[in-house]
Amino acid sequence: MQENAEQCAWLENCCNALRVMYSVTLRYDMISRQNGGLSSLTSFALAVTEVSSMQQLEHALRFKLTELGIQGIILALSPYLTEQLAPATVHIVVPDLPPELGKLIPYRVREPRTISKALFPHGRRYSATLEILCHNGKYMGYAYLIGGNESLAVYDDVRELLSQALYKLYLLENRTKANTLVISDRESLIKKLPISLPLQETHAGKIQAQDILDYLIDHMDQICTLEEMADYFGLSKSHLARRIRFLTGYSMQTLHELLKISQAKDLIKGGGLKMHDIAARLGYTNPNYFSNVFKKVTGMSPLAWKKKNRR
Repeated sequence: MQENAEQCAWLENCCNALRVMYSVTLRYDMISRQNGGLSSLTSFALAVTEVSSMQQLEHALRFKLTELGIQGIILALSPYLTEQLAPATVHIVVPDLPPELGKLIPYRVREPRTISKALFPHGRRYSATLEILCHNGKYMGYAYLIGGNESLAVYDDVRELLSQALYKLYLLENRTKANTLVISDRESLIKKLPISLPLQETHAGKIQAQDILDYLIDHMDQICTLEEMADYFGLSKSHLARRIRFLTGYSMQTLHELLKISQAKDLIKGGGLKMHDIAARLGYTNPNYFSNVFKKVTGMSPLAWKKKNRR
């Protein structure tokens, strides 16, 4: 009898939950219809699903968002598909920024809460909805949708359509990396560095320690050159080299090696990968060279370190 009573109570709870879900769905659909969302959303969906480049996507956002009552968008995208939200760069701001602020783009942000207020509209009141862009278990960044439409359903639909469109573009542009699937938590990697970094140093217009580390972690599967990095930050090689040494006490190459070996330790501990696979994921085409770098940093070979730190 007690078992039957528990089963009846369980079924009743399930039915109550279904009724709530059904009523919410009806309300969601009704609000969307009342705001004229269906025809506008159809137009928006057709526009974004047909794009084949970021330029076309920006054009679609510029002319289709206002039809939904959304006043603008700030779009921050990560360089590659990732399995978790990663540092991103703002490439698209609609409507356009004033000329004096346009030079901020592209604007790199480490996480949504650190985005600059300067990118948001000036001279009027507004609200913004943060939408995380994710599709098929892969993250592409996030978007701030500048308020106007009172229906939350519309923002959810825009997020889903935009995520699908971006996912297709990332695949078309081959913006995928094997190492993004295995990189350790960035904060953990940085904490393991044998140095004390002035991460809170703030000088307007100057490259910071976190900017350097973000770049090197993003390029974990490559052999970085000072020339490429200087071009990315818009600095001369000599100025960048001095700045890195000042902020970290190391050269760019040594700092990158420290990060790679820290990541290699996590991969070794995790098991499942052979040493040559780990070397390849970290951008070392020659396993022997990887072994030499590992020994230079840790004082022992990868195999010896594995044996000593076996779980």
